[in-house]
Amino acid sequence: MKGFPGALLCTLFTLASISVFPPDSANARPISPAAAQDVQAGADQDLKRLKDGEVIVESDDSGATRFVAARILIADTPEKVWRILTNPFEFQGKISPRMKEVEMLEDKAERSVMRCKVEVFPPILSYVTYTVESEYKPCEQIVFKRIGGTLKDFKGSWVLTPRDGGRATEVKYSMFVDPGVPVPQWIVRKAVRMELPRTLTALRDRIKTGDTASGAQDQRSTLAAVVSAPAIASRRQ
Repeated sequence: MKGFPGALLCTLFTLASISVFPPDSANARPISPAAAQDVQAGADQDLKRLKDGEVIVESDDSGATRFVAARILIADTPEKVWRILTNPFEFQGKISPRMKEVEMLEDKAERSVMRCKVEVFPPILSYVTYTVESEYKPCEQIVFKRIGGTLKDFKGSWVLTPRDGGRATEVKYSMFVDPGVPVPQWIVRKAVRMELPRTLTALRDRIKTGDTASGAQDQRSTLAAVVSAPAIASRRQ
């Protein structure tokens, strides 16, 4: 669903002076025991970095689309993270201050469509608007894509992974954006690499202080945010 690129486009203008998809497992080669140990060691090191509060930024060039991804560890349950993450009104003016307006066009537990208006880089380009479609797998994944508006292309995903016995959540945010302006893709990717950690850090801070210094949790919400994973699973059976 989310990923509001107002600040991202602002970064793009500055740099120019102005949902990770895994590789095709069918073509994967067997991994040797030594290589598997290296992979595990790398995963353990990444988890330590996340526990230390770091945001890990990486890329996925395995497919035709070159996504940029970032990961963070949030000291709360996937259910709590999900309630904030799937609520665009929590992004508006809080997690993403440049998000100025959100209009829900379709609101279902498994899917939403919303029109967003974000401040970009006044006075050169004051606002952009775009329509984004999101599909939800409760407390696990959001896959989103642009279906209209200013941006030429915009898509990605959020993935939640329980950690520490479900008491913490690893959040992975992947994005590809083509703003439709004459800016090289390497600059776009650099801007994305700068912006994703800011969004993830703001999300973590919002969840940590959502009922205190940053103001109470927004009472407006979406069906995806309020319908629990067990409720949706039972309805599909």
